[in-house]
Amino acid sequence: MMRIKKLYEDVDLEVFKAPTEEELESLIKEIIKSNGRPMMWKELRELFAGIAGEDRLRKVLIRLIERDELIELPDGALALPGMEQDYIPRKTTKRVRPLVPSKFRERWGNLAAKLRKAGLPLGEAMKQFRSFSVAEEEQEELFEEE
Repeated sequence: MMRIKKLYEDVDLEVFKAPTEEELESLIKEIIKSNGRPMMWKELRELFAGIAGEDRLRKVLIRLIERDELIELPDGALALPGMEQDYIPRKTTKRVRPLVPSKFRERWGNLAAKLRKAGLPLGEAMKQFRSFSVAEEEQEELFEEE
């Protein structure tokens, strides 16, 4: 699954070269793509244990999110753009602390908790919430005119 250069192999031991930042970025995207679904931080951390430390992994994830190559979903899962349409977020009661809060707010606004509780695929839930909020705005405008 992971393509990392092997430096040494013995009967009892294999030694690999640690990936560079760019290689780590491509590995993360490749793993999420091959998995076929968004992945949680914990899953990625376990996969990269011994390959990249948590701080280095978090730094690369933040860079990918800032460049819009990864999306942080309302439940904290990380996905490639387009994967969010059919994804049903986990109903977590635990507060999700985004890796890049500004990008998270820009994408989900104040709807993150509602989207987690909706139990619908994100694409469908976003359509419903947006149409609902547009209807509310139209009603407010009517009341203001009167």
